[in-house]
Amino acid sequence: MEGLPVGRQGSANVWRLWARSEEAVRDAFERGEGWEMTPSGYAENDFILEFLISSGLWSIITEMVPDKLKKDNGIPWRILNRLEVVRELAGVHRIEACNKVIRDTRLMLEIGFNPERIKQRQAADRTVVDTETLANHLARISEASCQKTFYEHVRYMRQKRWIRGRVYVADAHEITISYGRKYEKIGRVGKKYGYKLVILFNNTEGRERIVGFKFAPLQTSERKMLLDIFTDLECRVCSIAELMDIIILDRGYWGAEYIKELNEDYGIDVVTRARDEHLNMVKEDVDVWLKSGAVKWRWCEEERSRLGKIKVQYAGFSGIELLAKNLAVVTEVNVVVAYEYTLSGERLKDKKGRLRPRMIYVTTLPLGKNPYKIRRYYIGRWSIENQGNRELTQRWGIDILVGHKLNAMRARLCFVLMLCNSMRILDMKHPKEWWQERDRLKKWGDGGLIGGLGIVVYTTDGHYGLFTGQEYTRMVIEATEARLKAKKARKRKPQGIDSS
Repeated sequence: MEGLPVGRQGSANVWRLWARSEEAVRDAFERGEGWEMTPSGYAENDFILEFLISSGLWSIITEMVPDKLKKDNGIPWRILNRLEVVRELAGVHRIEACNKVIRDTRLMLEIGFNPERIKQRQAADRTVVDTETLANHLARISEASCQKTFYEHVRYMRQKRWIRGRVYVADAHEITISYGRKYEKIGRVGKKYGYKLVILFNNTEGRERIVGFKFAPLQTSERKMLLDIFTDLECRVCSIAELMDIIILDRGYWGAEYIKELNEDYGIDVVTRARDEHLNMVKEDVDVWLKSGAVKWRWCEEERSRLGKIKVQYAGFSGIELLAKNLAVVTEVNVVVAYEYTLSGERLKDKKGRLRPRMIYVTTLPLGKNPYKIRRYYIGRWSIENQGNRELTQRWGIDILVGHKLNAMRARLCFVLMLCNSMRILDMKHPKEWWQERDRLKKWGDGGLIGGLGIVVYTTDGHYGLFTGQEYTRMVIEATEARLKAKKARKRKPQGIDSS
């Protein structure tokens, strides 16, 4: 299939005359005029981009303002935001490796670059934008701008009722750096260097949403970071009491004063685990109670993803005092103790053959008739720790830092977390179409999420159009057949009689 090299004809100003019109391109094919074709590795199926745009999520995500921009570098910042979104959707998490995306003519046209710039840069064997430009763009987005955009995204999800349920989970994730110490405000804990990311999730099954995040040096307290998230939510979205009833925390958030503050100042209940077996509460209350003989044990069976079917022995009791360091009473809580067994009745062991520790759950919730609900709440956080974190690290590459500037790292994470929410909403609203799209992408062998093979076609009369591979092939075949038919018709035309 051959077309005439449009870019080599006429003056350089011809690129400025180009306008998008698929109909004009088809007409040019029918007339047998020349064309130039550029393949795209991502654009046959626009399902994801169309959803983002039609749902209203696209306009929020791409409006994050680079408020530290001192001078315009010639590329509108909204286009650079769109480029960042497309890069993340394509699964290219390292900016220095995204030439594959930037050289894709179809994508660059879709996000707003004009044909003139694209063709001029291609003629010089350069990408339409340098990767360094994108990294610098992210570094110009301040924390305030990230917060404004992200919490507008959260408000919009609430408005559309894409957030349901009132149980939330806070989780801290460490992003460690093995080599290099030139990252801005890099933190240190012992021999580890890096940063900490705290994320607040809604924990409704099938509707898990990220509603808050904080990014800081590694040594920063996750308890403080969670309170900062609460402050942001209350300033920009709604009161914490309006948003949630229960928050589930792991042992990293342990503290008597902290539990009391969350319960009394914010009006929410806490479910967590005792930090360790050496707490006064454990030695002087839990163990004494267990040895008293007054324990009412219950049993149940569970199906766990890693452990399989197990039996659980559990009991609960109320009115346990949490003490401050000076042994003053801070607050009272309720406690559930659980031991895990095989179905044959043996205590579960870890991979090293040691007994798995008993679980001591601490909560401000009333235990009710059956304290097992407290364990069930805590087990629910595992879907966030396992599936949620696996998705964020493997699919979205949150451990990969972009550049060395703190603003750039934070801005990139903000884009990623909003896109992660968006893809979960897409999965909820269009599960059949989305899973079909994912299966199709696997067949193409492309790790990106935007699509398969697409075509950009330029014509000699100053138009360009975007087509699927099938559409382009059909147009070429029809144009070729028309040309052959016309050629045969000319051959069959009778020759004139020589009058001489």
